[in-house]
Amino acid sequence: MEMPDRSPDRPIVRIPFGIPAAGADRAREPRRARNRSAVLGPRMSSLDIKKGALIQHFEKGLCRFDRWKAFNVMVFESVAGGDQIKLPEHKFCELHALRKIHQVEQDADGNPIEMREFGPDECWTDSEDPKQAKLTSEGRKALARQFYTKKWDEEGNGSLGNVGLQKLIDRWRPVAFQLGYETNEIEDGEIEPFRVKVARLRHFAKHRGRPGARPLEAFRSNRGKNSTRRLRDEVENEIVKVIDYYYGARGRDYNDAYGELREAIKKLNEKLPEEKRFKYPRPEVLRRRIDKAMTFDNLARKTSRSEAWRKIHGHREHITAERPLELAIIDTTPLDVHCLDSKKLLGLGRPYLTVCVDVYSRMLLGYFITFEPPSLYSVLATLKRVNRHKGYVQKLYPQIKRPWDGWGCPTEILLDRDWAHQSPSFQHSMTNLGTDVHYAPADTPQYKAICERLFQTINTRLIHKLAGAVRYNVYVMRQVGLDPAKDALITLEDLNELLHEFIDDYIYDKHDGLDAVPARIWQEGLVIQRRRWIKDVGALDHVLGRVDTATISGNGIKFRNMRWHDESLTSLLLNDLVRYETKRSQDPRTFGQSRARVIVKWNPADASSISVWNRGGEPNPYWVTMPNVKAEALKGLTFWHLDRIREFAEEQDLEFSPEEDRWEAFNRLRNHWETLAGQMPMRETRQARRGLAWELGQFDDNTVNEPIAITLDDIKDVEVEASTAGLNKAEPEGVPDQLAAELLDRDNTPNKGRTPSKATVAKGQRTKARKKAAKEQAEHEAYVKERRGDPTGDPHARGTPLGVDDDSDEGWAETVEAPITASTEQPDDEFANDEGW
Repeated sequence: MEMPDRSPDRPIVRIPFGIPAAGADRAREPRRARNRSAVLGPRMSSLDIKKGALIQHFEKGLCRFDRWKAFNVMVFESVAGGDQIKLPEHKFCELHALRKIHQVEQDADGNPIEMREFGPDECWTDSEDPKQAKLTSEGRKALARQFYTKKWDEEGNGSLGNVGLQKLIDRWRPVAFQLGYETNEIEDGEIEPFRVKVARLRHFAKHRGRPGARPLEAFRSNRGKNSTRRLRDEVENEIVKVIDYYYGARGRDYNDAYGELREAIKKLNEKLPEEKRFKYPRPEVLRRRIDKAMTFDNLARKTSRSEAWRKIHGHREHITAERPLELAIIDTTPLDVHCLDSKKLLGLGRPYLTVCVDVYSRMLLGYFITFEPPSLYSVLATLKRVNRHKGYVQKLYPQIKRPWDGWGCPTEILLDRDWAHQSPSFQHSMTNLGTDVHYAPADTPQYKAICERLFQTINTRLIHKLAGAVRYNVYVMRQVGLDPAKDALITLEDLNELLHEFIDDYIYDKHDGLDAVPARIWQEGLVIQRRRWIKDVGALDHVLGRVDTATISGNGIKFRNMRWHDESLTSLLLNDLVRYETKRSQDPRTFGQSRARVIVKWNPADASSISVWNRGGEPNPYWVTMPNVKAEALKGLTFWHLDRIREFAEEQDLEFSPEEDRWEAFNRLRNHWETLAGQMPMRETRQARRGLAWELGQFDDNTVNEPIAITLDDIKDVEVEASTAGLNKAEPEGVPDQLAAELLDRDNTPNKGRTPSKATVAKGQRTKARKKAAKEQAEHEAYVKERRGDPTGDPHARGTPLGVDDDSDEGWAETVEAPITASTEQPDDEFANDEGW
């Protein structure tokens, strides 16, 4: 037995069995042993591939096999030119299994042949049922051509002359009739039955593969498969240019392209006589040509590469998970409905819905409704609900009987790559809580197709069926007279109830993507993988938020027009924080209420609570969650929502009692007590003020203590000598011994706040002196300018005489003689012809 040849370049090695090789009795060198094992060892190639075989590579294109190298390395030459391509045999087999490499059929001259595969029912009809299957006309003709060509190959590449080929056809025609490849049936439009001709057989033998490789697809007829060209070559060239013009810009449409074509043909016809001018093709012809030219490259030129990728490129497999809570998607969308407040019936607009979906089971883990744009705060509020048990559902909505068991701590969450969602502190905080944060690629909604499909289901099943729903675009709704904002009859509480009923229907209904019920997949997954849960749900309150300062007292914290209070928590915070405050900031009375400055962190998407930093906590500082006193805020409303309710209430109050009327009544009261208080001496004025408060309560005639009537005649003005020690007695005539505040010198007014230091006082005095000197200098310069009358506006100019009483004295700025070019006296007539000013 002899070894076959490995390649034409290698020497032939023949080793007969049973005969020891020369030198077998002596020890072999290791290097010679390795060389021999490379030739004869177990790594010998098993592929049957010949030199010159054409291979289509998924990256390198069309290649031709050249030779084998050591260690089963295959060398290919690129048909287009370039470097050699070297592939190990095992890599070649892997690429072939992945359909990234395939062999290309070629004719006898080594040229690739064009093959067109058979479509459904193009070769056989009813091919699944052998009894009903039959050949089509096209399939029968292709099989007949292949049959005669193979017989020519089997006879050893016989003669290609007319006589030899005709003898071959006559010899094998009975067999072709027996196989059903040729019949006596005459097809429609033909005058004789189909027969394989000598000339066609010669063409098939030369150009339809080569001996041993005659695929059936190569024998298909292209007759009638190519469109006939009915236009002149010049018009065809212009059509190619117009197609390029159409795909060159986004805004160009079919009409623009057809107009460009007509303009080009019109220019061609200007140089031709009447009888040789080209006709304009129909618009439908150009439209079909444009549609056929829609490739990825052309579409990318007209729109953008990302849009072309979405339209033409195949979709990737969406993300998957192997167990519950392994991966959850959080996404936000505006709901197509307008809402009202449940109590004030205030129009709140279109809400935003943020949902969290488990990828493994499609179980809804939580949702959150807000009227603010998407942000990390709404994500955080949703995560709070995701980590909480849903036992409240049966209590709030008794009509829902089945449990909603979707809760737990996700291992990973996927968010939009939005600037509002990217926060390093949020990622680190969530990682510490056991949840990793990932972001989807930008502008790829298909990456989160699970959530996008859920939003569509919510809209079609629920939202679009409600009053106030935005079912169509703005233009259509205006045409039909729909105004969702006016028709908004759904309140926020009703919307929450409907969403809970939708969730009950969704998680217990068969899911098309899973082909199963999400609730069942969720329960079965929890049997294998236990539920992860967060150690402290309250830790989510302090992960993210806006930081502000506020003051806490016994009544709680007043912040953003709301009060945050809990008796035990307020007492705890005051006990820990008051000792760090300055004595000056506290009430000096022993029974006075204590207060302290605190740092608060609040989530704009959740007004139910705020976080207060207890810097005096033991053993270490920690955050304390302070609830909102308002009952409305406990329902999960946002700060924006509560602000709108407060503004709406203020508007309602103004409508009931306009602001102008309020100020008018206040000014009447102010003028009244100012009149009473301003007509009396100091001491009696204070008594009158105290009596005024008592008198305002007496609106009937049954007064117990009649007020004393005081007139102007009862007021006496008495002077008394000043006392340096304050020990002299005032006359018992009601002379005031206190000086009115408005009579005090302003410099004696006590400073507000802390007493300034000596350096501060000195600096203030220097500033006042500097400003006073600057003011005096400015006044002096203005005076000099006014007296001189210099039109240039320069107060330091010395060319203008000053007017003084004594004409004999020369002023520091006057000139003895007037300029030659100017008159020393001003003319009385403003229209005088004298020169000068």
